[in-house]
Amino acid sequence: MEFPLIGLSEVNSSEATDGHSESLYSGSPVLAAVYVGMLGVAAVVGTLGNLVVITTVIVKYLHRRQRRTGTTGNDAGRVFIANLALSDMIVTAVINPLAIAGL
Repeated sequence: MEFPLIGLSEVNSSEATDGHSESLYSGSPVLAAVYVGMLGVAAVVGTLGNLVVITTVIVKYLHRRQRRTGTTGNDAGRVFIANLALSDMIVTAVINPLAIAGL
């Protein structure tokens, strides 16, 4: 996965359009290390945060089911939040490490 570093003055140049522009991490190993570090932290924090959200939704559902109370009308909202957390967790747990491995 390559992220080209294209400035506003290079948008119409042949270097920017032919795919041979300088990549973000090719010039400086320090910049590459910072990029890898940021993606690694985002992957770990995002995965753990989404696990907390999914766990909270499941615990609230089981707690309400144990008390056998009536529906509160928030089931669709809970499913939606859990679905968003699951899809975001897939991105942070799978895509970010693959982006790091691509470096």
